[in-house]
Amino acid sequence: MPNIRYANMCHWKSIPYRQIDNFREFYYEDKTNSAYYSDWDNILKYQSALGFDGIEIAPWDLADILPLFGSPQNFTAFAKDRGVEVIGMFHGAHASHAADHFDEAVRSGREAVDTIVQFGGTYMNTCPTQNYYGTGPLSREEVQQCAKVMNEIGRYATDHGVKIGLHNEFFCAINLTNHRELIELTDPRLVHYCIDTAQISIMGEDLLTFYADYHERISTFHLKDTASSNLPDSVRYAQDPEIADDGTRWFWEPGQGELDLKGLYRLLKEHEFKGWMSIEYDGSPDMLASMAMTRYFLDKELRPIYD
Repeated sequence: MPNIRYANMCHWKSIPYRQIDNFREFYYEDKTNSAYYSDWDNILKYQSALGFDGIEIAPWDLADILPLFGSPQNFTAFAKDRGVEVIGMFHGAHASHAADHFDEAVRSGREAVDTIVQFGGTYMNTCPTQNYYGTGPLSREEVQQCAKVMNEIGRYATDHGVKIGLHNEFFCAINLTNHRELIELTDPRLVHYCIDTAQISIMGEDLLTFYADYHERISTFHLKDTASSNLPDSVRYAQDPEIADDGTRWFWEPGQGELDLKGLYRLLKEHEFKGWMSIEYDGSPDMLASMAMTRYFLDKELRPIYD
């Protein structure tokens, strides 16, 4: 068993079919490449063929997956038949900084844990609250409230065999000024951390320093590159900065940006990290090409350092 197993964070969006029974007839309807990206059967086979044995789903996938498969368990079995296992799900702890939202934030987190358990997953990567725009800056009491919610969800998750990992976005109300404060306020026995290599670098954390400081808290990764580290407050605090109308991409395939991912892998080896790492392709115009490009970089540049 390798030290690191690789998954994909699902960004396929709206796959309309479970399985296309007659691919040839389907293709002849429009003679485009749409047939190749319309069913979970092929999407999961691409993953398996390129050596990504896991998939991390997003809560917005459920509206498509559940009607097609009927239950989380059916999707898990379908994926397993194609060599892919569900490792977990993303969760957004909306408004967890607000004291009057405590019960709702905890209930939503617990429901997400229950969903992950039904899929057979063991990770829940959690954005601690909403965007900075319209919410930030948070007071110390509001950061403490976020930590209180995370600890409560983390306790429930731990009891159900799921690791909750803080996953910070560069535009989140938990930002550079209070990022480490939130981590320090959470219980390390209950709340872990998912390093999104690009998100924390864009926010202004140094990737290698952050991993070295918190390696004992790291449950998993979202691995992606960026050429936009340390953006100014004016961008990070803007309304919906992740979605740029001019086509700006903050996130790139590993090796296509400027992050020292080889340095990260040397640290992974030094600290003997073992577990799952999800690759994330948000912003990619061609998911399959991104997946293949990533596989090449992993095999030729990163895995020889530590795997």
